[in-house]
Amino acid sequence: MASMGKRGKLLLFCLKTTTAQMKIEVAQQLLHLASSGRRRRGRGHPAANSQRAPTTAFLALHGLPAVGLGSGEAAGTSRMLAPPHRTAHKHTSFASMASKATTRTKHVVLFPFPGQGHLAGFLAIARLLVHELPHAAVTLVSTPRNVAALRSSLPAESSSSIGFHALPFVPADHGLPPTCESLSSLPISAFINLLEAFETLEPAFDDFVSHLRRDGDVCIVADVFVSWTANVARRHGCAHAVFVSCGAFGTAIYHALWSHMPSLPPFDSDDGTLRLPEHPGVAIHRTQLSPGFLLRGEQSHRRMAFYQRITRHGHRTDAVLANTVEALEPTGLAMMRRALGTKVPVWPIGPLVRGGDTTMMATDSPETDDEAVLRWLDMQPPSSVLYISFGSQNTIQPSQMMELAAALESTGRPFVWAIRPPVGFDIAGEFRDDVWLPEGFAARALADGRGVLVRGWAPQVRILGHGATGAFLSHCGWNSVLESLTHGVPVIGWPLGAEQFYNASMLEHEWGVCVEVARGNLPTSAVVGRAKLAEAVEAVMGDTPESAAMRRRVAEVQQVMRSAWAEDGGSSRTAMHEFLRAMHLK
Repeated sequence: MASMGKRGKLLLFCLKTTTAQMKIEVAQQLLHLASSGRRRRGRGHPAANSQRAPTTAFLALHGLPAVGLGSGEAAGTSRMLAPPHRTAHKHTSFASMASKATTRTKHVVLFPFPGQGHLAGFLAIARLLVHELPHAAVTLVSTPRNVAALRSSLPAESSSSIGFHALPFVPADHGLPPTCESLSSLPISAFINLLEAFETLEPAFDDFVSHLRRDGDVCIVADVFVSWTANVARRHGCAHAVFVSCGAFGTAIYHALWSHMPSLPPFDSDDGTLRLPEHPGVAIHRTQLSPGFLLRGEQSHRRMAFYQRITRHGHRTDAVLANTVEALEPTGLAMMRRALGTKVPVWPIGPLVRGGDTTMMATDSPETDDEAVLRWLDMQPPSSVLYISFGSQNTIQPSQMMELAAALESTGRPFVWAIRPPVGFDIAGEFRDDVWLPEGFAARALADGRGVLVRGWAPQVRILGHGATGAFLSHCGWNSVLESLTHGVPVIGWPLGAEQFYNASMLEHEWGVCVEVARGNLPTSAVVGRAKLAEAVEAVMGDTPESAAMRRRVAEVQQVMRSAWAEDGGSSRTAMHEFLRAMHLK
């Protein structure tokens, strides 16, 4: 170290009085001087070959980070752990280092759960934060395959402003398929395996947050399914918020139900409903409960234990962000706030995916297929087309698929159907028209130009935003609900699981923008016949006073959603700014 000369000694003297931020800069200066000495001596010089280890050991002795070291130069140190948007300053003066010593980087770490709707919300939040906090470092964290998917889903101008960090993850260690890191490649029955596997990421995430804390303040925004991150935040003195991608009403009911497990409140013997003590004004029918609430077994027990854990974590967070609008869900938001108490504020910041936003709509289909659907829509009359989709991970029974196809033919209305194999088959597999649809159905739709079958993924936001689309037959997943209403499209509800039942109920009975036609997709679920399905389509799309009134209400809801992010005091824009101030980010 003597070869560093007077400048090196001055830097060493300053170690006793510097802050953590300044120590990082000092470490960079020492490494620069040491490496300069090695270059002058040449690779063959003995001192050049022996310099590396003493320098690393010296930095560790004085509590300095091994910044700027390449692979193998500091055991356990990886370039992936470098704080985002920071580069080594090779020629920084000591005076400039002193001025920077009092400036701490503000880090916002976003940790989504890898489900389609969850990821889309976090990408929208990331873009919002880059806009609102131009001097902060925004980083998306997940497992390697999810990080790659997130990075490729962002437009170039956004991805260059957002950092990414991959946590090590081996799916096979958790009984998952070797390449499985998201819900898209799992049947619903196996979701619990991935939920539990993500809990094991806590040590690696802890290490990452610990590293960021060395040079700045950290705010963690985590998906409700990774709310264990609140433990990491507490250990390191970080701000923490949970993001809820579902609606407030559905979330409040769903978590209340799980908190009562394994014994739900008793059902009323007359009408088959139950009431929750936390929400006495809400009646839940037996048919609105997912199988996990009614069945017993290992998987049900594991799901119950998991949901009870995340409910406990939710009470340890500093705030909750909800993808909803204050004026749309006053009841649901009041229920959430009552459950969380006054110490955990709830800020509604939706809708996060607004008109024309197609981020996270990556598809396995060629782009030309998307354009073909849109060109077909261009040829249809305004508000004449029924769009059908049960989401990225849901489908219906084979018998129900037959009845739905027959209903479509009986109405004679044009349709776009994002079709997937029925329950009991690989949802990502090949769709067999000859087995799961009435004989000749697909050929007739094609020949008549009356319908389009999209096999697998469909450009949903663009379809709902097209003027020809007049109604949406949906499973009532929250993102689908928001996308439909943002574009002024009424809903025919067919909830299949989770909180979708409560979303559909709210859409129909509180907002008046939906007709619920069926519930569930179990073999024991009652088959809804073609006549009832056709009747529901006409109730929403027909030329009746009732359907006209529904379309007016949808237009009103659309306006409320649009105004939520208005520049002049929109409720969601205001809530976002209040959240950033509360987290000391603005």
